[in-house]
Amino acid sequence: QHYFIQSNLRPPFPQPSPRMLPEDIDEDSNVTFRILLPSRDIGAIIGRKGATINSIREDSEAKIKISSSDTDSGTYYREVVLTGSICQIVAACYLIASRLEENSAEDGEEVRLEVLFPNSITGAVIGKSGDTIKELRTKTNTQILVSHDLLFGSTDRSICVTGTASDIRECVRYLAAILHENPAKGNNVPFRVNGPHHMHLQRSARMLPPGSSPPRRTAPNTPFVKGSPSPSASDTMAVQKEFIGCVIGKNGIKIRQIRDLSQAQIRISSPSDEPNRTITISGTPDAVSTAKYLINYQINNELKKSP
Repeated sequence: QHYFIQSNLRPPFPQPSPRMLPEDIDEDSNVTFRILLPSRDIGAIIGRKGATINSIREDSEAKIKISSSDTDSGTYYREVVLTGSICQIVAACYLIASRLEENSAEDGEEVRLEVLFPNSITGAVIGKSGDTIKELRTKTNTQILVSHDLLFGSTDRSICVTGTASDIRECVRYLAAILHENPAKGNNVPFRVNGPHHMHLQRSARMLPPGSSPPRRTAPNTPFVKGSPSPSASDTMAVQKEFIGCVIGKNGIKIRQIRDLSQAQIRISSPSDEPNRTITISGTPDAVSTAKYLINYQINNELKKSP
């Protein structure tokens, strides 16, 4: 219980900071909530003959749509679109996170959900001077990272939430409320798992920094036949040391995204006195080509920020 005395003097205790997160959340409000899951985890969510996903739909009462798999384009992520009330979305995400938690119990890893948010709304998640996201981390006991740049070929940003299934449930509740209270502004281009990161090489060449040559296939016109071994390729890139940070990203989030989207194996040489760091890329010709494009895309974005 608090007692307030009118006075011209400053109060002896600091006033509580205003709450940034939504209060009195109307859990009957309808929202569309989009998450990305690695393809390797989708089987655990769908279950044998769709038994698990049907159970999640029935128990949560949310509408759930999972993007189709496109093995020819090397899709690593699958998009899961959930539609319903905030209460239903929270229940569905909790059931999905619980299933992932069970699936990774042997590894001892916490669950990670990649939530897609329109760029025009992410400011409401971060808040002034980062106040909102700090409060969200504290209240939900989750790790939350918001991607610095837009996801490739879209106006979306990724919000990576890591924690236990129970903690993620509470975080999703607030994120869904923020989505409901802050309609997206302007023209929005949603991120698509089979989208522009698999674009033609001629188009990607326009995104490269000055002096760079466009990525090329190591083995052009190599046919891909289902059931046959994928052709292998490798290539190296010399990147100036000052640009390595933008390729790796905070806590390694960018290089993880590049690996995930391209499905290439990527190794970065250790720091040395040399002016350049060597990036070694291996995988299928398409994976190597896509990885090189994405790395150059990051460097080009960094160059644009330079005075």
